[in-house]
Amino acid sequence: MDTNIIITLAFGIGLLALALALWSLRRQRRAFALQSRRLAESEATLRAVFDHSSDRLFIGRVVGDGSFVAQRANAAALLAWNATVEQAEGQRLDAFLPAALAHKINADLQSCVDAGEATRFEEDSPVHGVTRRWEVSQTPIRGADGAVALVSVSARDITRRHDAEAASRDSEARYRLLAGSVSDIVGRIDLNGVRLYCSDSARACLGCDPADLIRRPLVERVHPDDLAAVADGLTGISRRQPTMTAVYRLRHTDGRWVWIEAAIRLVMDDWGAPLECVSVERDITARKVMEAELYDARQAADAASRSKSEFLASLSHELRTPMNAVIGFADLIARESEGPINNPYYKDFALNIRDSGQHLLELINEILDNVRAEAGQLVLDDETVDLEQAATFAIRLLSQRAGRAGVQIVASVDPKARYLRGDEKRVRQILLNLLSNAMKYTPTGGRVDVETSLEADGALRLLVRDNGTGTAEPETAQVLQAFERSDASDHRAAPRRGAGLPLTRRLMELHGGTLTLSSAQGQGTVAVARFAPDRVADEAGRTVAPSLTPRAALSILMVEDDPTIRDSGVALLQSWGHRVVGAANANEALAILRQPAPLDLLFSDIVMPPGMNGAELAREARRLRPDLAVLLASGFAAHAVIADDAAQAGYDVIAKPYDPAELQQRLAALRPAVASASSSAAAGGLQPPVSRSVATPPTAPIQATSVDGALSEGLRILVAEDVEMNRLLVVTLLKQAKHRVVAVEDGAEAVAAMRRHAFDLVLMDVNMPVMDGLDATRAIREMAAPVNRTPIIALTANTFPEDVARCRAAGMNGYVAKPIDRTVLFREMSRCLAEQAAGNGTSPHANGTVVTQA
Repeated sequence: MDTNIIITLAFGIGLLALALALWSLRRQRRAFALQSRRLAESEATLRAVFDHSSDRLFIGRVVGDGSFVAQRANAAALLAWNATVEQAEGQRLDAFLPAALAHKINADLQSCVDAGEATRFEEDSPVHGVTRRWEVSQTPIRGADGAVALVSVSARDITRRHDAEAASRDSEARYRLLAGSVSDIVGRIDLNGVRLYCSDSARACLGCDPADLIRRPLVERVHPDDLAAVADGLTGISRRQPTMTAVYRLRHTDGRWVWIEAAIRLVMDDWGAPLECVSVERDITARKVMEAELYDARQAADAASRSKSEFLASLSHELRTPMNAVIGFADLIARESEGPINNPYYKDFALNIRDSGQHLLELINEILDNVRAEAGQLVLDDETVDLEQAATFAIRLLSQRAGRAGVQIVASVDPKARYLRGDEKRVRQILLNLLSNAMKYTPTGGRVDVETSLEADGALRLLVRDNGTGTAEPETAQVLQAFERSDASDHRAAPRRGAGLPLTRRLMELHGGTLTLSSAQGQGTVAVARFAPDRVADEAGRTVAPSLTPRAALSILMVEDDPTIRDSGVALLQSWGHRVVGAANANEALAILRQPAPLDLLFSDIVMPPGMNGAELAREARRLRPDLAVLLASGFAAHAVIADDAAQAGYDVIAKPYDPAELQQRLAALRPAVASASSSAAAGGLQPPVSRSVATPPTAPIQATSVDGALSEGLRILVAEDVEMNRLLVVTLLKQAKHRVVAVEDGAEAVAAMRRHAFDLVLMDVNMPVMDGLDATRAIREMAAPVNRTPIIALTANTFPEDVARCRAAGMNGYVAKPIDRTVLFREMSRCLAEQAAGNGTSPHANGTVVTQA
């Protein structure tokens, strides 16, 4: 190869290598410059973080003599040292710090160098005269030779954290002290239902060490019957429902079951996230035992009460049955219904028998009415009462007795005080009782006055005054107590404290009124029955008391676990015009309270086994409805503690059995005023006791014709009565009224007779062998028309309201109580036939034909 070419090629290769070398050098320089910039930026960033940190930071460099030089310090450290960068950096510590502080920092740095690893400690240091708590961290930095060359120091102010931790420790100590001092089991439960903590009370309550319960599920010791409810309750705890109250049984170490009442609450952090639950479990075994004993006692008392009621009903029936014949036949003799009696003494004897039997019947009725009133089962109808007619009725009824006793009765009815709203039958009973009592102790030639008037406040006053023997003033209150006798030495003059006046007082209280007696020995007695102004009415039944505002009905939640007491209480409250909802326990009550329906009053029994008592229910009710009024009923001495707690909490308490008048007064204080209240209600016919508003004007009752002219003669009547004497009496009364009668001895014969013959009317006894009157009535109502529409009237000695209701439910049209009053019997027969005629457009005629009504 040519030498020149080789030289040229070598020179080109050299130039290329030189160019590549220059290009590589320039690239390295650019990379180095970029890295330098990044290092500078990183150092600047670290320097900024270092300088602006709120912690005190500095780096100390180890020098040969064992001392330290401030390599670098941030602004917080320089501020604390009261030094500048120029004064501190690169200088020994004792050059710019007080000797004591420099010595301490040197010692701390040397301890880190000696340890050869990071160290941490806390110390107190004053800042501007205030002692602060500091957390100091020291980290050694080794050089290339492995020896410690630098020490990085960080001092952080942890005063607030330290104080918070101290407060938390104190709080936890107090919490543990409190938890260990109470008898309740205080604990913590995680969100899975596992116990995290349990107080020492578990030893006394469950007989085990608290450590045995920790890290164990709460439900582990729960009774199998309560397990599902407790597990569901724990699962249901959430932010929306953060609390749970439960009653369950836990197994004691010795194997027995302990009743527990637990309150569990969810604990959340500041952001609302659930953390854990806190529980308080109380041993209520003793309370459960007491409640069981009280329940047994109440059951026994209720059984005794039912037995008494059944005995009274049976006694009433048994007495009325023979009295029906005594009074009925005595009346036939006294009226000489079968012709004149030659010897006048026999007629006197018959009159005495009849009057004595009637008096005995009045006593029985008073006893039964007193029992009903005491039990709160005496329900009033609401209608317009004409006091002038009531006075005329009472005087006419007592005229023969007054004539024989030589006592004059005078009535004076103020036209402005003539009408009132009430139960007409009971108002007449009030007047009759007061007149009978006055006549009893008024001597021959004496006088009894009846007066009505309006008082200044609009109240209606019914006054009965006599000029009889009178009694000592202290004894006037005692005569209102049933079945006692005064201690007066002259027993003939002393008033008999039987059932009449106590019943009269009860009837006045049920009307919202009062009865007072005033008397002086030898100067007679004055009885004043006072009706409230809102009872005063006009002839149409509208209340006329302008000074008083009518009261609206209340919406009441009645909570009572005893069904008998609950039903009677609801009926009583409804009879006063209130809207009432009944609940058997606290759970049912809470369900009603959580509903949007308005409520004015929670009326609850205090003890309701098992679970939440009345006072606790009241607290929960007030939480759900802050303005809800509360009335608690307490019936046992053992309730005293709970009743005291309820009273201290501001809840009103009434004793059981509650007096209707006192209960009305408590409710009257809660009733809001309204503009007016009026409605209508039907009257007449066989009706069980119904509840009506006090301001309800009744429709006009069916007017019965006179006894002798009420019925056409010759009606065909079926009589079903198993007692021969009673059957003979009814048949005699009907035959004297010119009716045709077929008599049978039991219900089965009555049904058979109805299948064979057509009757205009049936008089049916209720208690009969083979088939009773109720079943016989149902059988007749299932027959084909027109037999099934035949009017049926009950003849029975069962006189309780529920007896009337059963007769009505069986399909009977009327009701006549034994002993049978001839006037009442014919009036009821006339009414039932008139109702049938009004319903069918026809009327039965004497000969069995049908006459169209005009």
